[in-house]
Amino acid sequence: MRYIDPRLLIPVAAVSAFAQQQSPEAAAAEAALRARAQEFFQLQVDRKYRQGEALVADDTKDLYYDGNKFSINGFSIEKIEMLPGNDHASVTIKAKVRKALPGKGFVDFDTMTSTLWKVEKGEWRYYIDKDAALQTPFGVLKPGPGDASGRGTIGAKLADLSTLQNAVKIDRDSVHLIGGGSVETVTVTNELPGDVDLSLQTGKVAGLTADLEKKHLAANEKTVVRLRTISDRPGEVDVILSVSPIGSQLRIHLNLN
Repeated sequence: MRYIDPRLLIPVAAVSAFAQQQSPEAAAAEAALRARAQEFFQLQVDRKYRQGEALVADDTKDLYYDGNKFSINGFSIEKIEMLPGNDHASVTIKAKVRKALPGKGFVDFDTMTSTLWKVEKGEWRYYIDKDAALQTPFGVLKPGPGDASGRGTIGAKLADLSTLQNAVKIDRDSVHLIGGGSVETVTVTNELPGDVDLSLQTGKVAGLTADLEKKHLAANEKTVVRLRTISDRPGEVDVILSVSPIGSQLRIHLNLN
């Protein structure tokens, strides 16, 4: 057996440890990214999606507007990987999400999610690689085997943003309300594979009320918007139903007389 003097290994170990150490520039970039990611994901937890827009890269803002937000109830930053140049990186978080399970109700799960970041205008910003898999609030969806149209299976079609947003539907978008206590309902259906949150915005019309039976819908669940007027004054107004986290808005036009 060949003998190696242990003293000769010390310089090798020292060189290896030195090579693995971050440069001051990389350490500073990682610290700035960690703070930025912490701010961004906390805004997602707080459902402050509009404020989160400022931390999104310009070439990703449209996708962010169209629904690429995070429906999470908590998170921790698990790993940051800096790329050469210290201006691109990936941030992996452990996110807490809530899903409805048959017979068990809502259950919290921890899921690992990897996100991409780059320096833009001197600041770290979250971005989406459009040429890679499409990220959605319900996981990363990749096209399946292509069909004759080239669109792929239902997994690929679901990945299309317009399809994703259209998966939350109302059974009608126009309602006629007659004054003096008239009540009408609009049914809302969630055909997504995950949960959504609903909110209503109404114009200022005297005597008009609009209420949601449920503000949180699990996958394949339904609810109703209950519309009521006690005014005899004619007019028209729109009620806007906002769907989070996909960012869509459904408009219900009311004709009052």
